[in-house]
Formats: sequence, structure tokens, C-alpha cells
Amino acid sequence: MNKQKFLDILKSRILIMDGATGTELQKKKYLDGVEIPEEINIKFPERIADIYSSYINAGSDIILANTFGANLIRLKQHGLLDKADDIIKSGIDLIREISSDTIVAGDISSIGEYIEPLGSLTFDEAYNSFAFQVSLLQKHGADVIVIETMTEIKETKAAILAAKENFDGAIIVQMTFSKDGVTVTGTDLKSFIAMAESLGVDALGLNCSIGSRDLAELAKVLCVNTNLPISFKPNAGIPVLINRETCFPETKEEFIEASLKAYSYGVNMFGGCCGTNPEFIKILSGELMNKAPKIRSVKSKYFLSTRTKTIDINEAEKPVIIGERINPTNRKKFQEELLKGNLSTVKDEARSQVWSGANLLDVNMGVPGTDEIKLLINAVNQIQETVSVPLCIDSSNSGALEQAVKNCAGRPLINSVNGEQAKLDVILPIAKRYGAALIALTTDDNGIPATAEKRLKIAAKILNFADRCGLERKNIVFDYLVLSASSSPDQIGETLKAMRESKRMYPECKLVLGVSNVSFGLPSRQTINSTFLKMAVAVGLDFAIANPHENWDIDDPFAKNLLENKDKGAVKYMEVFTSFRKQIPETETEKLTTDKQLYFAILNGNRDSVDDILSQIIASGDSNPFRTVNNNVLKALNVVGEKFASKEYFLPQIIMSAQAAQSAFAIVKATLKKDEASSAGKIIIATVKGDMHDIGKNIVGAVLESYGFDVIDMGVNVDSQSIIDEAHKINPIAIGLSALMTTTMPEMGMVVKLKNAARVPTKIIVGGAAVTEKFAKEIGADAYARDAMEAAGYVKTLQKN
Repeated sequence: MNKQKFLDILKSRILIMDGATGTELQKKKYLDGVEIPEEINIKFPERIADIYSSYINAGSDIILANTFGANLIRLKQHGLLDKADDIIKSGIDLIREISSDTIVAGDISSIGEYIEPLGSLTFDEAYNSFAFQVSLLQKHGADVIVIETMTEIKETKAAILAAKENFDGAIIVQMTFSKDGVTVTGTDLKSFIAMAESLGVDALGLNCSIGSRDLAELAKVLCVNTNLPISFKPNAGIPVLINRETCFPETKEEFIEASLKAYSYGVNMFGGCCGTNPEFIKILSGELMNKAPKIRSVKSKYFLSTRTKTIDINEAEKPVIIGERINPTNRKKFQEELLKGNLSTVKDEARSQVWSGANLLDVNMGVPGTDEIKLLINAVNQIQETVSVPLCIDSSNSGALEQAVKNCAGRPLINSVNGEQAKLDVILPIAKRYGAALIALTTDDNGIPATAEKRLKIAAKILNFADRCGLERKNIVFDYLVLSASSSPDQIGETLKAMRESKRMYPECKLVLGVSNVSFGLPSRQTINSTFLKMAVAVGLDFAIANPHENWDIDDPFAKNLLENKDKGAVKYMEVFTSFRKQIPETETEKLTTDKQLYFAILNGNRDSVDDILSQIIASGDSNPFRTVNNNVLKALNVVGEKFASKEYFLPQIIMSAQAAQSAFAIVKATLKKDEASSAGKIIIATVKGDMHDIGKNIVGAVLESYGFDVIDMGVNVDSQSIIDEAHKINPIAIGLSALMTTTMPEMGMVVKLKNAARVPTKIIVGGAAVTEKFAKEIGADAYARDAMEAAGYVKTLQKN
């Protein structure tokens, strides 16, 4: 049956399913002489035909074929794998022979073994077992698939995926709950909804385990939390043992009363499970057959979940905090533990972050030298057994990302994709297949755009591609990327503007930010982070990737002025939060010689005074103004570096001094004849392939230029071979490589290998938040720089040589 035809029928009337098969087979002693119930289909077909007929005559619209346990693993265990095709074909054909009007459901249930970490079965083994069964149900013409009596969420996920990818018709999935609305493995009703909806099932419901009255109240929970059609197949009460026989105590009257209550809540399909029989279904059919379904209009939910907990982001207090601490970047001891496969810190961080209020946990296992796929799967499994909050899976390795998302017992968030077509082609299908929400960074091959408009243009590209690959727009969570207020204060407003516009243009899409980026290179970072977070929430921020242990109640006026770009150079902010002061009062500069004025202009980052000072130097008839400028500027920059190292200066001072120095060199070079102008040497800088971060690289470039070097900035996400090709062309004295993420650091090693293989006579210096001196030595780099001043110091030694 065409899926849409089935769904149209569901919209027009209530459908009656069958009652119990297993207890009927037991009662009639039809299980005698067979290894498993499914073998009846080929060994004693008249027995199962009798059960089918009784339910069809009782008024069932849908009959579940006797294929409940006919999966690959179970059939193999009982030596019936070679009979699989015949078992499933007969199970379906016998229904067709009795009635051509009956909807035939291929019935699927549990394998009988748990998936890791609860059991030894892998997710792929479970998926393959179900896919084998579903493929045969498709081959032999089942109209719909009913996945039923499921108790474990990961196994249910595997069954749904197998059905979605190997069957053309509608898919109904039913789980089995205790009276309190929890499965035996801890899954609650909302977590079931979150997972099933995200994977695109056509209907969901409840069956088995408890009596109809209790199950009706659980059905009510489903009805108020989803707009999907709901099925309802309760037992005839909880079984009891009387005279050594299993009995189901619920009367037909009690069963019908509960079913009618479930109908009033909005249930669409009704049947019975253990203990029910054709008499139950006949009365049920008489009460509900041809009734119109109740119209339900459930307010939109945005569920993220695990096995045991679900968060509705639409209802949650904003921002939803994504704990950022399960990340080895800049944490040497943590990295060493992970290299040994030790996940104790991972579990400790999970517990402590949740205790401090994290609503989700970001999980990043990117450590060079490890098997990231294995490590990330293990981390996901252990975290899910340690805490209950949903996960944000963070990796630039698409293989690791897919395996980790697959092994999530619930609906996770993926971190992340961007506007690069190659990444969209790989990551969006992963999100669609596994029903995950997806963080999308508004950057592409050209880096982070300078304007809100250009970032929104990348967002539009991502959404258009999502439309084409069938990923609903509501699953996209945009990150409009905040830069540091120390290096790009004008960009803070662009980020907030892009967020505000995104909420207007794409209201179905959520917003996220990595908040701490905004305070990079500044003192009292949490003051800025917390103040910025409040500004971001005001324009619609939904998620914040942040450290939950920090104080997020700060709202500081000096930080706000800085973030609103009203405090140029962070001067007032620095005065309040550090002992920073200019090195000489402005009123005293006129008493100094021009070369000393230049020195203090660079030291104080006073770019505005450089033009006038240089005019005086040039007009004085100085025989070598370039040397005068060079000596005083470099002397000042060396002091700037010392003050930065001692925490007397911070990033704003570094940038202002570098800009003032660049201005001085530009002016004096313009006055020289072409052959008099000189360069300290050419230097290539680049952020390596896979990494879109450029704050540190840009600062290094500015400082090197201020020292008179000719800097060729190749940008971000630069292919290793392209870097070496450029080096061949221009013969630089050094190549500077930057990486912020542990997952992109191996690309630095690739550049070193290519350089050595090509025998390019240049030095390679590496740096970035995740990079260490030890790593630099391991990959054969010539030097490591902790910051821009260290990079400049190293490159100056090359100039001397």
C-alpha cells in the first residue's frame, strides 16, 4: 500500500488492529512442534491462518503478520536462516489469501540482545539484522511496518533506521512502558517521542506490559506531545499466575472503557496485546469502527534527548547552556589521559558540568595520535551512562561524527558544519539520517565574513542545501560567530545584527554561540563573556556553548561599552580591570625628541599621532629616516612584547601598537625611492585545512608586518599543497601555520612532510590554542610560538641569519 494512501485513511477514520497472537497460539497449543512461533508459517500454516481469520472476522483493519522475531540474528540462532524468505512470504501471503482488503503489517520486534554499552551487540549488527528482515517484508509486499514491544531506545533506533532505509510504506513504532511511563531500560515517553519523530516515523504508540487503564493515561502523554498518529495496544491487564497458569484479569468491559478514554485523548489506531482475543477486538471494532479521529493541534516541540531525559528547547529557559569542558584543547594532562584511552576526566567533567547547570554537554575527542572514531564512541557511551543530559557531538572528522551520532541513545546536536560545499555534502546527510539537530557556522572557504549581510548569505546557502537534501530547516542551529572584542570590536555589532535578522528571516532556526571567543586576549574575561551573553540573549540566542562553572550573572557597563565599540582600544575597560596605564602622559610628549615621540607612540598604541611625528622626522632632513623609524619602532615593540608576557599588556595593546608601527613603516617607505625601500623578508601565514579560525593568525600577521616583513596571508582552511606551492613561487624565509582545534593540528604535520619532500628551503613555525611545543617537535616543525611576539622573535633570528 502506498504510504500516503495509508496516512489518508488514518486521517479519515479510526483503524482497528488485531489482538494478541502469542497468547492465542499458546492457548490453542499451536506452538507445539515448532522451534519458534514464526516457523508455524511454513510448518503449520493452517494454525496461523486460523488466528488471522478470527481477527479479520472480528473487524480488524490491520493484521500483523507472524514475523515478530523473524530477524537475521534470531533466525540464525534457531537454525532457520535458510528458511527466512519462506517464513516471511508465507506470513504475508496467508493474510492476503483470507482477505484482499486487510492492511498487512510486517511485524518486527526485539532481537533479544542489548546494544552496547548495555549489551555486547553493536549498533551495526542490530541494524543489519533488522534490515535483513525489513528487506524481505518489502520484497513480499507488506503494506506497513509495525515495530512493537520495544524496550531499549538504541535498538528501537536501529529498527527504525532499517525500516526507513529498506521499506517504501508507512512505519509505526510502539514501545513498551511500565505504569510510571518508563521502559525497563529507563526511557521515558518524551524521549521515545523525540527519537521516533526525529527519525521520521509515520505513527507511534504503545503496546504490551500493562493494562488498558494505565496505558490509556500514558497514551494521553503521547497525544499532548506529538501531532503524529498514535496506536494503542494494551494487555488485558497485568498477568497473574492462577493454578500454575498465566491469566490476564482485565474484562472486556474494562478494556473497552479504557480504549474509549484513549480515543477521547486523540488515539488513532486500536488493538490488543497479550491476553486479548477476537472477542475483545469484535467489541472494540463495534465501538470505534468508522469513527473520525479526534483533531489534535500540539504546540511545536523542539526535543533533544538521551535514553532517560528530554529537553524541549522551545520551553527551556534561555540560553540553554552547552557545557564546553569535555574538550582536550589546551589541556595537556587531559590529552595524555585520552592518548591512553583513559576517560576518567571525561566522566568527571560530565558530572561536574551537569551539577553546575549544563543542559547539554559538548563532546570533543580530537587528539592527534588517537583513533578518534573509537575514542568518541567510547566517550559518548560512557557519558550517557554517567549523566542524563543530551549531547552535542563535536568533531571535524565526519566518520567519527557519524559513528558517535549513531551511538547516541536519543536525539543529539551535531557540532558542526559550515558553508563549504564539501562539508555540506557530507555532514547534512548524517544529520538527516540520524534525526540530529545541526549547528551551522556562517563561514565558508573565504573565512568569517565581515558583515552581517554576508553571514546571512551563507546561512541562506546552507538552508537551500538543507531543503535539497530533505533536512528540515528547524533542525539547523545557526552560529553567527562572535570574534574577539580585543581584535575586532566592530564585529560584535555585526554578529548581533546577523542574529537579530536571522530570527526575523528564519524563525524556525535556533541560534548558538561559543561565547568565550568574545573575550580572547582581555583581562577579567568572564566579565565580558557574561555581559555579552545577556546582549546575545536579548536578540534571540537559544544556546550558549560555555563553561557552566563560571558566573553568568555579571552585567558590567564598562564591558558593555567595549562590546558596543564605544571604548576604542578598550582603554577605559583596561583602566578598570587592570593596572594598565599609558607609559607617558600625553601632555609630556612635546618635550621629547621626535624619535622618542615615535617610540612612545608605538608603546602607547597611539596611531593618530604617527602621521605628525613622521612628518617631523622626514622634514628634519634625517639622512636615513627608515633606520630611525626601524630602530625606535622595533625597540618599542620589544617592550610591548615584554609587557604582554608579564600580563601588564593585553591583546588590545598588542594590536594598537602593531597598527601604529604598520602606519609608521608605510609612511616612511612611501618617501623612499623604489630601490631604497627594503623588506625584512617574505613570510607566508595560513590557518590549516579544516580550521576556520583566524584571530591568532591575523594578530601574528599584523605584528610581523610592523617589524617590516612582507606577510603573505593565505587565509583560513588552506590546503597543505597550496601552501607549499606558494612557497615554491615566492621563496619565503618562513611559513607560519595556525590551528585552533586539536582535530586540525595533523594538517600542520602534512605541510612539514610536503615541504621536506619538495625540499623547499624555508622554516616552518606553528602555533595556536591547541598547539604545544611538544607537538611542534613531533611533527618536525622548526619552531613553536605561544603568541605573536614569540613568532616575531623567532622570525627576527632568521632575518639575522
